[in-house]
Amino acid sequence: MSNLLLRADPVLASVNGWWTGIIIGVTIVAIVVFLVMTIIVQAHKIAGQAVRGSRGMLDAYANTMAVWELRDINRSTTAIWRAAESARNVLEGK
Repeated sequence: MSNLLLRADPVLASVNGWWTGIIIGVTIVAIVVFLVMTIIVQAHKIAGQAVRGSRGMLDAYANTMAVWELRDINRSTTAIWRAAESARNVLEGK
């Protein structure tokens, strides 16, 4: 009987279409908001991980600086060793 009422009254039929459109629109907006919020939360987590990773890399850099200083000490020691060999050769008359 309700179909007969809607057919008889075109105003009620058009209002029914508006309500269907509003419900569909609200549903789509709710889904989009949910997806955008999910993306924002994940981006925030990734940003936190990136900050922690950068700090870890800086700590690793600071902890390995001694290795580079050893390289410089090695070069100096090699230069001193070669100079000592040259001095010995000069003293021995070679």
